[in-house]
Amino acid sequence: MTTTDQPRFSYSLHNVTTTVSDLDASIAWWNRVFGLTLLAKSRFDAIGADVAFLQGPGFRLELLQPADGFRIPELTAEPPAHIRPIGTKALVFRVEDLGSATEVLREQGVTILWERMDLGDGSVSTAIRDNDGNFINIFEEGASPVG
Repeated sequence: MTTTDQPRFSYSLHNVTTTVSDLDASIAWWNRVFGLTLLAKSRFDAIGADVAFLQGPGFRLELLQPADGFRIPELTAEPPAHIRPIGTKALVFRVEDLGSATEVLREQGVTILWERMDLGDGSVSTAIRDNDGNFINIFEEGASPVG
């Protein structure tokens, strides 16, 4: 897909955000499973949430813990029903060796939804859930049109 329209301003991705039920437990989970390091932890009084920024390889993850958070079951439905609600679906990571990554995740006791699934484009995927049930997809590049 090609577009000729260009924005009249420059921008870059700052971070990806997800809400969590227990900020400290989520910080520990992301550190243990993916090695993300804590950059800062504070409070956003304007939205009534505690916040933590974690650093990963080439990205930052913002975790928000609202005081009055609640779950919407459809957002953490089992695949393939998880794609039906409109909105963000997954954090997606690419790895060089999905077999090894999947084994490490299994050893860590991570909830695995599927292992090394053929995506039909030459790529393979393992899908997991974080400690709050959020969907994370990890894939090894194949013949996918976007790599």
